[in-house]
Amino acid sequence: MNDTSRRSVPPPRGWLTMALIALALPMGGCSDPDPDPPPAEGWTEAFDATQLGWLLNVWGSSGDDLWAVGGPRDSGVIWRWDGTSWGEVDPGMQVPLVNWAFGFGPDDITFVGDEGTVLHYDGSGFTAQTTPTDQNLWGVWGSGPDDLWAVGGNGRVAGDQVILRYDGTAWTELASPMLEKPGVTAYFKVWGTGSDDVYIVGSRGVVLHWDGTALSEQLVGASDDLISLWGTSPDNIVAVGGRGNGIVSRFNGTDWQTETLAPLPGFNGIHMSDPNVATVVGVRGTIIELNVQTLAPTDQSYDTTLDLHAVFRDSTGRLTTVGGSLASIQPPYRGIALWLE
Repeated sequence: MNDTSRRSVPPPRGWLTMALIALALPMGGCSDPDPDPPPAEGWTEAFDATQLGWLLNVWGSSGDDLWAVGGPRDSGVIWRWDGTSWGEVDPGMQVPLVNWAFGFGPDDITFVGDEGTVLHYDGSGFTAQTTPTDQNLWGVWGSGPDDLWAVGGNGRVAGDQVILRYDGTAWTELASPMLEKPGVTAYFKVWGTGSDDVYIVGSRGVVLHWDGTALSEQLVGASDDLISLWGTSPDNIVAVGGRGNGIVSRFNGTDWQTETLAPLPGFNGIHMSDPNVATVVGVRGTIIELNVQTLAPTDQSYDTTLDLHAVFRDSTGRLTTVGGSLASIQPPYRGIALWLE
């Protein structure tokens, strides 16, 4: 983070930022905001996010500690569920849009966002961490408090994608390997099973793997953007994305299998707690239960024109998904937060 804590007001983000947000959505996902979507069986509103801007991620250490992050196009918002109610959390400084969160407990959470922003929450307050980039950071994951990864890029210029790693003391930038896949402009998410088994996905269907020594490219058969990924073991990992139609790429420990799940629209988020089932969310309220072995979807979509961007299952088994009017180019920027208990 480049001295974000010293700014009283974040600089205007302009049309480019809007283009970057749209990268997390299929091109067919442009839609009018729906501030009051009709109810769907099972899914209910977690809290009223209509006026918050986009919500881009939800993560939690337990059923009594959930965090939802996002914001309008020029500032960040952070909300928390404490087991009783949702409420806004003040980080104590002006921050740009917050894109993702990941942690190891209620007193060790890392948030990443635009302009190279990294915030750390220690259970009582937030600290801005210095990073060697001003590129937008889209995802964060780690195997432990002294081994965190953050990825991003401007989404517009090939070669400007960024990979950061934290050793418990400082963030440093890692060089991307030479890519066979052309035109890669951003890495969107990172996830792994350990310090020597980390995957990064991004634009044009790029996939990188860290084996504990070096990053290497893996060609998975995807040509469209891969937005997010999750897994349950080194031989059971699923990445999702797509611009026109949803695509799924699954790794079985040896090979990648990639399928287009037309006519379902593009996917943005995934969570797995069962090795055989993944919950996937995407454009226009798309929610599917994915059979991980066969890649067959069961549609559980919510009736809304808003787009869902991330989903998380907490320790109680409750699913929470968030999103908003992510393709809107002008305010109001609306959010949505749903859960299924």
